[in-house]
Amino acid sequence: MSIIDWLIVLLYVVAAIGIGLIFTKKASESTADFFVAGRSLPWYIAGTSMVATTFSSDTPLFVAGAVREQGIYANWIWWVSIIGVIISVFFFASLWRRSEALTEIELISQRYDKSNATDFLRVFKALFDGVFVNSIVIASVTLAMSKIIVVILGLSQYPLFSLPLFGDITSTTLILIVLAVAAVAYTALSGLYGVVYTDLIQFALAIFGSIALAVIVYVDLLDQGGIAAAVQASPGFKPDTLQMFPDFDWDLKTATFVILITIGWLNYAPGFGYFLQRTLAARTERDAMLGLYWFAFCHLVLRSWPWIIVGVASLVYFPILQDAEQSYPLMIEKFLPIGLKGIMVASLLAAFMSTLDTQLNWGSSYLVNDIYEPYMVKGKDKSHYIKVARISMLALTLVALIVTTQLTSILDAYEYISVIVIPISVVLIARWYWWRINVWSEISALLTAVIGGNALVYLLPDSGEEKWFAVRMLITTGMTLVVCLVVTFLTSTKGPSPQAIKFYGRLRIHGKGWEKVREISNVTPISAGIKDSAITCVASIIWIYAMLLGIGHALFEQGDSFAVYFVIAVCSGYVISKMLPKVISKLREEIPTT
Repeated sequence: MSIIDWLIVLLYVVAAIGIGLIFTKKASESTADFFVAGRSLPWYIAGTSMVATTFSSDTPLFVAGAVREQGIYANWIWWVSIIGVIISVFFFASLWRRSEALTEIELISQRYDKSNATDFLRVFKALFDGVFVNSIVIASVTLAMSKIIVVILGLSQYPLFSLPLFGDITSTTLILIVLAVAAVAYTALSGLYGVVYTDLIQFALAIFGSIALAVIVYVDLLDQGGIAAAVQASPGFKPDTLQMFPDFDWDLKTATFVILITIGWLNYAPGFGYFLQRTLAARTERDAMLGLYWFAFCHLVLRSWPWIIVGVASLVYFPILQDAEQSYPLMIEKFLPIGLKGIMVASLLAAFMSTLDTQLNWGSSYLVNDIYEPYMVKGKDKSHYIKVARISMLALTLVALIVTTQLTSILDAYEYISVIVIPISVVLIARWYWWRINVWSEISALLTAVIGGNALVYLLPDSGEEKWFAVRMLITTGMTLVVCLVVTFLTSTKGPSPQAIKFYGRLRIHGKGWEKVREISNVTPISAGIKDSAITCVASIIWIYAMLLGIGHALFEQGDSFAVYFVIAVCSGYVISKMLPKVISKLREEIPTT
């Protein structure tokens, strides 16, 4: 990297810290300001922040590596998420915003009766999500960042010294520590305000850098007959490389695809993590819905192909790699000139810091709002809890860095989390639309998923190229559903609990699952056009996938398929243009105060 490249990187780091200083006073006014930006975010900032956070430093490496090893269709492991996100737009986002919870975990105390079991669930989930899952996510992006630094900066991996728990400390490790300290600094100063506004810079850098790299690579391959011809002639080409769907032979690859399409999106529907944090931070229910919609479009349609093009093209330039996830930084090093390389490296550093700051703010919100304040130290002033939040961010960073030393593959981390988290989503969806769901339902689902998912790692392990994670996910989901239903029916025989009735009265949830509660409370639900919402939801899913696959077929010179997807996109887009305004208008009519 040249001096100009380094100056671009330095400029971003200084800008991020500067934003943190600007919002320090505002973030210190209350825990609501610190954790959910005072519930003031318009949809375009909330949605863009979600996109920036998911554009972490590990994502392009993961995508490029998966394409090289399995083919384009391997991306369905994350493409399926949009089904859940769009369902969340129309059936969950407004409910979350209406609840006015500060965190996802806080909803537990709103939904279930006060009891020792409820307290246990709230604390356990705060630790499970806020520390355990959070640390794995942070570790995966840290591992990715280390791979980027090694390739682009060419640093020696010879250990400088060793530390207990952390192991060998290299030059790469020291750079990661500096970046982590910078991220902790501005996040601790400015809370979610600093996170979302640095995300805007990161999003702009990342989109520009990734598209620029993809265009340069795509044009370079025109001399070899175009990207499709060049890749097919490369030594690393496989029959599956350019396929967007697996061959529908009844084998493990087909089974994995079918399972992902069927249940792989479940955890996105009821909302989780930083998606929920942005939803809860939206200024209105309309902003919560549109923010998620904007995220869905950018996440799939805008970002997928620049990464995939680079990953596929890397087979031409680097046909043999011991670590496929290093292909993306190798392509950056090979193709980007001075200036553009600085922008791309700055975007990847920003992506790392963006994910880190989000995970830290989100994780500390669980530790403070759902453990420390309600159960450990009550009744202190706001400054005390904000101070504890800042300290907890540092502790989470240290834990995550330790986990990083045990992680070897980004893809393995994603698959491990999916096997445990997706089965739990069954009860997280049901608790919104069925009064019978109670604290024991959720505890039984959580324990079954955690125990069953981890047990299947040993009972049904991956073997070479055979990836059994989707089958493990399906089995765990089935076990969780059965256990949850049995426990629910056994523990809800006395009718709706007082807290369930109160919860319905506040949120006025539609659907037959609350019919018995409506008879007792005599409170009418907020329907907000259920039929219109359902039609718009289906049309939106079709439109986004038609846009995604149509662009892909166009890029890889498959004109006939592009024409089919183009017609589907136009038709579904027309339905959306007619129905979405009606859904938003109905929501405004029924909830005039939002």
